[in-house]
Formats: sequence, structure tokens, C-alpha cells
Amino acid sequence: MKKIFVLMLAAALAAVFCGAAAAGDDWDTFVAQMENRQKIKSEGPAFYDQIALLAPAGSERELWELSCSAPNLQTQAAASAALVKKWFPEGDPANWQQVTGFFPPASYVPKQIVAVNALFNAVTALSQMPEGKYAAAYLMRQFAQSSMGKLIFIDNMPAPFRKTLDSLLAETDMGGYWASSKIEGPYPFVPVYNGVRTYDYAMSRGLQFLNGFGGIAESGPYAWDRTNGFVYRLVDPSVKVWDRD
Repeated sequence: MKKIFVLMLAAALAAVFCGAAAAGDDWDTFVAQMENRQKIKSEGPAFYDQIALLAPAGSERELWELSCSAPNLQTQAAASAALVKKWFPEGDPANWQQVTGFFPPASYVPKQIVAVNALFNAVTALSQMPEGKYAAAYLMRQFAQSSMGKLIFIDNMPAPFRKTLDSLLAETDMGGYWASSKIEGPYPFVPVYNGVRTYDYAMSRGLQFLNGFGGIAESGPYAWDRTNGFVYRLVDPSVKVWDRD
């Protein structure tokens, strides 16, 4: 009888100590998450400001080219951050819908899409810099304040940036909901103009409509083919002669 009692007591004590250890691990994980999120708030904006100041002098077109392909991560991060500062009102990614027009101005390439791609380029470069990951997380958290931004650019994104985002989430514990229901399209995802199509063509293929200022819209005279990386002008099929540019 004593032997059975001793065994039961030992089992109970083991359960208590294991439970305490598990609780300790959970607490340590929670503390680490809170520390990371505090660093995102405190270190993220400061490094974002600092890196943008290191951007080389040049036109917006030159900065955009460096944003996509630069000789080193610092230059890519700096050029991208400088464009985010310049293009997004108040330098805040949450204001992405206020970016309008085309880039370059005489083209059919929506500046709004170019700006978001510059933001994602900044996040990609910063996340690979040991001191830049909290700035990358800060920029994404700001962008995610826009529910439309999450719907258009997080729920649907190219595979290379999905990989970047997953790594950033693991590195920084930045919290939030970042799932994607569709992975498609090239990266960079700035579309190339590819002529004219009809409204029915865009509707039947589920293309993303753009308004007359190149902004994401429910309907409009332009359409973004995310899968193939094109943007089209939409025309009335009753017009016999189309200007195919």
C-alpha cells in the first residue's frame, strides 16, 4: 500500500513540476513577444527615419530603380524608404490610398501600385538587415491599419514577398493577422502596360479595376492583371477602331 502511495505522490509531483515548467516557458514566450513589439514601436520609426536619410541623391525614377536593384541592402533599403517618405502622405504606409496618378506621369503605370511595391521593397531589404527588422515590422504594421490595404495587398501577394513576410513574422513577433488566400503574380508586381481590353474581358478574368487616377477601385477605365503583371486600358467594344498605343 505504501509503495502505491509513494508512486502516486511521485506522479503528482512530476505533473506539478512539468506544469510549472510549461507555465514558465509560456511566460518567457509572452515576455519576449512584448519586448519585440515594444522595439517595433520604439526602434522601428527611428531606424526608418535614419535609413531614409541615407538615400543617394537622384530622381524618383532613379530611386525606384535602386529600390528594385541596388548594389547592397543598405542602398536598397534607403532608396525604398525615401520613396515611402516621399510618396505616402506623412510618410505613413496607412495612407497608401491617397497616392494617385501614374509613374512616370505620361505612362499608364499606376503610381499607387508602384508606391506599395516600393514599401514592400523597403520591408524586404530592412528585414535582411540585423538592425532593420523592427523598422520593417513597423512599416508593415502601419500599412495593416488600412483594412483595404490588407485585402488588396496582403490577402493576395506574390510568393517572394510572402516568404519575406513569414520570415519577418517569425523574427519579430509583430502580431496581427497576415494570412494570404491567394499567391500569384511576379515580383516586383508593378504592372507593364499591355494595350486595351474590354470591360467584359476584365470582369470575366477577375482583374482588379483602377479608377481614372490609377487607384484601386470597384470599377474604372483601367484594369490590373495581377497574375500576368499587366495593366490595360478598358475600351467600349462598340468603338470600331481601337487605339492600341
